[in-house]
Amino acid sequence: MSRPHPELLLNRRELVTAMAGAAALGAAATVAAAETAGKTETAVAAVVRRVVTVRDSAGRNEVLADGEPPVSFDLNGTRITRLWETAAVPARLPVDRDASLDAGSAYRAGFAGTSFYLAEIPPGVGRSQVPFHRNATIDYMAILRGEIYFVLPGQEILLKQGDTLVQCGNDHTWENRGTEPCQLLFVVVPAVGG
Repeated sequence: MSRPHPELLLNRRELVTAMAGAAALGAAATVAAAETAGKTETAVAAVVRRVVTVRDSAGRNEVLADGEPPVSFDLNGTRITRLWETAAVPARLPVDRDASLDAGSAYRAGFAGTSFYLAEIPPGVGRSQVPFHRNATIDYMAILRGEIYFVLPGQEILLKQGDTLVQCGNDHTWENRGTEPCQLLFVVVPAVGG
């Protein structure tokens, strides 16, 4: 496999910005087509239960949230579900509100916390939707369901349910060549250098 040209590589911020614009155009086209056909189209994603427990300032242990996460969206066909975010490392205790409500892209400029999110990548998603890119992060990842090709310049690795990956600021892309969606769990930590 040939190496991508350096001028074709995007950093994650550039990729997310470009994908968000394309997703908005794609969503508008899908809605327009559905309205023309008199139908509505909905994406089917796996239902996720998220439980958040806290110890409040009075020392009481309680459940802050139990149910489907409130922040999910589609980005070029991939379903992203924000599970939690911390603003800094180390995080601050006690926690008194659902941090997923304000969660944004883990790859945004100046972000110095941690991000915990799910990505569900449908069959057929590949380099045309997700070009080679790199992040100034350490990403801890687990495949919860399905399988996906993690593609590096010159190398491909098939990851299956139960596999884990520690990704350290390298050029990469994803390809779901299977027939089922692949659900990936991410914890993202900002990094320096590289």
